[in-house]
Amino acid sequence: MITKSHGFVLLAALGMSFILIHSTFLKNFGVSSLEQVLFRMSISLPLLFLIFRGEKLFSIKKSDVLFFLSIGLVFSVFLFSALSSLVFGATIAVAVALICTQPIFTALISIIIGKEKIRMAKVLLIFIGTVGAFIATGLTLSDIVNLNINLGIAFALSSGLFYALYLSLKRVAKKRKYSSGQITFNTFLFAIPWVAFIGVLLRNFSDNPLFVGLVVPNLYQWLLLFSFAIFSTILPYASLNFVNPKEIDPTTEGLLLLLDPVLHNLWAVVFFQQLVSPLQYMGVFLVLLVAAVNLKIL
Repeated sequence: MITKSHGFVLLAALGMSFILIHSTFLKNFGVSSLEQVLFRMSISLPLLFLIFRGEKLFSIKKSDVLFFLSIGLVFSVFLFSALSSLVFGATIAVAVALICTQPIFTALISIIIGKEKIRMAKVLLIFIGTVGAFIATGLTLSDIVNLNINLGIAFALSSGLFYALYLSLKRVAKKRKYSSGQITFNTFLFAIPWVAFIGVLLRNFSDNPLFVGLVVPNLYQWLLLFSFAIFSTILPYASLNFVNPKEIDPTTEGLLLLLDPVLHNLWAVVFFQQLVSPLQYMGVFLVLLVAAVNLKIL
């Protein structure tokens, strides 16, 4: 039975599927990944306040301030890494595939911290996902041995790791009895100063204008930034917040959200004619398959 919650999840997937599309347009018009993250969160924050205003957004325990500083740092590095991968040459298809390695990193983190026993099925899943990610990058064994790895690939892969860390911290926040609105709003609130700090730090090591440059946006750039914040940030976060767990189970929700990387690849072809080799698409498929199996749908 199709419910409103199914519709909200589909809206979230649609909004998310344009994240790297917005970022590519902004990159092509001279807006750096640093500025994209900073403006995206700064524009979104007051809108998130209006959406979640009934959830006591500032009711954070003093003992949890350090925790939210941590989640803000991890979230900001996750976003910055994902968008910076495009600056350094990763195609949208490759970036999406490597960001979707999050379930692999999540499984590894669970095993390392002892929350999950090492099972052969999980080891096999991690292995298949790792092979899929390797194939999706287009790298050869010689590239790996000689460390001839595109910086864009390194950023995309690190975003998968930080995405897993962010989701892990988000689960901890849930256990500490914070609502979805409180977690989302305060993650953005604490992430913004971290983005500014990271920008100042990185400008001492790089002068790449598309990486850490700062410009005064023109009208078209402002329109793209607002679209980025509203359509690819507020829409998905607000939609997921309105999902009723009684109307849709977590497995179905996770499966529907896998439309995000599928649509990302479609939009990459439609808007930028970005095609990768059939073998790389096979790698993308393996990564998504591992994500699906991880949701226990197969």
